[in-house]
Amino acid sequence: MATERIISDITIMSSHFGELEINPDTIFYFENGMLGFDDLNNFVLITEEETAPFKWLLSIENPDISFPVISPWHILSDYNPGNSIDLETHVLFSVITFDDGKGNITANLKAPIVLNITDQTGEQVILPSEKYNLSHIIKQNTK
Repeated sequence: MATERIISDITIMSSHFGELEINPDTIFYFENGMLGFDDLNNFVLITEEETAPFKWLLSIENPDISFPVISPWHILSDYNPGNSIDLETHVLFSVITFDDGKGNITANLKAPIVLNITDQTGEQVILPSEKYNLSHIIKQNTK
């Protein structure tokens, strides 16, 4: 069941980021949630200087859930999500896994997060191209 779009200032407490005052203009509304997190609909993008170029997509409904994300162009300079995404109004991010169980750092290039900066909505889409996968290795464990 979808949570309503947040339209007023809100204060949340996150175990990772502490207390945050969130302006509704900075909240992205995911009507269908994210893959595997259908009940989380309101997210804010957090930038921390010490973790750049990574950002964090933080759930407003459950502030202990945040996804590390990065621009897919930081990983592949020729990344191409296809013609259905308007790069004038959409910003893309790939979800990062810092340990895939084998010690590798991976990025989900197959299902990017698409943020519409015009209407502050978001969605996670699955690209039809077989060129990208869910666990693109950014840094391989060498141990």
